[in-house]
Amino acid sequence: MVILTAIDRDPGCKGVVETAYDLSTSMDMELVILHVVPEDGNEEKARQEIEEIVTSVIGTLEGVDLRIMPEQTRRDLPTGRTANHILQVAEEIEPDYIVIGSRKRTGLGKILLGSVSKLILANADVPVVTVEQKRRAEAE
Repeated sequence: MVILTAIDRDPGCKGVVETAYDLSTSMDMELVILHVVPEDGNEEKARQEIEEIVTSVIGTLEGVDLRIMPEQTRRDLPTGRTANHILQVAEEIEPDYIVIGSRKRTGLGKILLGSVSKLILANADVPVVTVEQKRRAEAE
């Protein structure tokens, strides 16, 4: 049994990691943590930052399947590339749950489609747990 969690490099995602870790340990499930690196991003720097976030929450990387995946340009996906990569990994590993962060949005932000969490919620074939992701200033 597997839990897939997808995080960004924002310190606010620590609650997402904590929730995914707590679920995986309480249900004796494997934990896969995924980060999709933007096209113009530095993959090695991203790996270091994600490792720091994960170890600051759970103390170790032992027993965690950490995957850093470069985003790839696709002409057929003008938006939602990150969500598509997450869903693609989910299709490959067939998790029992997906755990993702979601930021509070107001006004126009609620109306606009295309956020990663909304796309995953709408398209995942397994239950999705959303965790409110704190703003950067609150998380540090």
